[in-house]
Amino acid sequence: MGRGYRWKVGTPMDSGPMDPALTDQLVDYRVRVIRIGLVLSYATLAVIGAALLGRSEPQTMATIVVLGLCAVALVVLAVAPWPRMLASGTADLVIGLWGVLAVLAVVLVEAAHSGPPNAIGFLMVTIFTAATLTSTGLLFLIAALALAGYGYVVAEYGQMTTGTVVVLVGAFLAASVLILLLGASIKAQLTRTGARLAVLEERERALQDKERELASLYDVSATIGAGSNLVEVLPELVGRVAHALEAKTGLVLLFRPNDERLEVMSPIWVAGHTVGAEGYSLALTEAGLAQRVFISGDPALDNSVDAVTADRLLVDLGARRIAAVPLRVEQKRIGVLLVADRPTSDFTRDDLATLESLAAPAALVLNQMARYEEARATGVKMAELARLKTDFVSVVSHELRTPLTSIIGSLRTLQRPELAPQDPNAIELIAAAAKQANRLRKLIEDLLVVSRLDAEALPIHPESLAPSPFIEEVVAAIPGAAGRVRIDVGRDVTRLDADPDHLARVLTNLIENAIKHSGSGGVVTVRATTEGSEVRLSVADHGTGIPYERREHVFDRFTQLAPVETRSRGGTGLGLFIVRGLAEAMGGRVWYEPTVGGGSTFVVALPRVEVKAAG
Repeated sequence: MGRGYRWKVGTPMDSGPMDPALTDQLVDYRVRVIRIGLVLSYATLAVIGAALLGRSEPQTMATIVVLGLCAVALVVLAVAPWPRMLASGTADLVIGLWGVLAVLAVVLVEAAHSGPPNAIGFLMVTIFTAATLTSTGLLFLIAALALAGYGYVVAEYGQMTTGTVVVLVGAFLAASVLILLLGASIKAQLTRTGARLAVLEERERALQDKERELASLYDVSATIGAGSNLVEVLPELVGRVAHALEAKTGLVLLFRPNDERLEVMSPIWVAGHTVGAEGYSLALTEAGLAQRVFISGDPALDNSVDAVTADRLLVDLGARRIAAVPLRVEQKRIGVLLVADRPTSDFTRDDLATLESLAAPAALVLNQMARYEEARATGVKMAELARLKTDFVSVVSHELRTPLTSIIGSLRTLQRPELAPQDPNAIELIAAAAKQANRLRKLIEDLLVVSRLDAEALPIHPESLAPSPFIEEVVAAIPGAAGRVRIDVGRDVTRLDADPDHLARVLTNLIENAIKHSGSGGVVTVRATTEGSEVRLSVADHGTGIPYERREHVFDRFTQLAPVETRSRGGTGLGLFIVRGLAEAMGGRVWYEPTVGGGSTFVVALPRVEVKAAG
């Protein structure tokens, strides 16, 4: 919308531009009134000419020249560029002169008229100037001249009393005041309407800008949401941002704190295509716009980049116009978003604001994706280390088991009556060595099982087992279990479908733990029940139990109770980890429950075998 100006009541006209709040509506209104005034002026000039031509005496040259000049003036007024003149403020001078001449012309017409004076012509001049003039001083001057002219023709008429003259002039004055007030009201209303319209148009432009910004933000968000890693997201992201700002180039630099450098994320966006930029980074100590934006945290633009700039990035990009904003996540700067080389125009502060709005979601997702990529790379390394550790443990365990088996066999041979030494101390030493050798063998076997569980290479050979005999056999093989373990197998538990070696290890670990933590003389109960489609084997003791804060981690490897409690009882912390691994490998599950009255209960649930009746 074009710029206009406002008439301020009581402010004298000057030659400079008027208040720019004047609207096109007021200008159009004044132009229309001026055209009507031109028509009336032509009519008045025609009436004057006809009246003068109707007289019997010949007209003087001066009269003819005046009429000719008036006609030329009206032609000039008809072709004048009124919209531009009204907008510049020079029109008031022309309209004011026009009004003065119009009053004189009406006076001449009334003087040449033989009948009573008519106020219509003078009121028309007042109406015209009230509708077109913005200068208060000129408006009052023309109104005063019209009032004086009408008073003059009324007084010169000579056939009216003084009272009649006063009444007519007073009525004219009242009509003039009403016209001036009405004209001012109309122009004020037009000004207010135009101002409101200007505000609405400004809001519409702001909404359109916001719509474009939101559309760009939506495109960026959709691009971010469509990808799952930086390789997929980055090219589309910088491309969308560059497109939103009509830039030729777009790129992202992320901060690497380990070496304090800004790394250009590859690929970058150049002229609608992706270009690789692997290994390109900038030291924060180098001179450059990207470094300045990252360090200061303030957006920056430069529309006149020097061709011999010291900024290495801009030289390599060949950029002449550039805009950059920091990438932030919770007030922490993680990098820079940069666009360069808009072909059609310079970057503006509005462009920087748009770039900042696009940078906010981009920073959040880029940061998360970068952390994910880093975590994934770390996870791959950790998985490789875990595999190497598992292989190492497996190899070492195998290598240790072979000589250990020979040592255990030799110690057992020495414990035979015919080979046993006569010295009691020697016998005690051999027994202690055999006990520790067996403990070491169990540890090696546990490590082998753990390594196979980690590698998911544990062989499973399920068999159908009779619960009571199987549990009794396992208990009988545990040292110190005699007389301390009570077995309770439900009448509905007739068969177990499990790998006997693995299930024996599970029960052995649970019973040994229960005996160890139930104290001297404590009774351990092993129960077998059915629950739905499962057979449940539980091992319960009435010992110290497990602290609440440790229960979630009780099945983690190397987890033990407080060191003061466990140091005297030994153990590697692998027993329950192995229990869970073996139970899950056999298709079951295991969990912990506190024993009623104090203590711990571990429950192993295995799939139930359905036995069909014969026949």
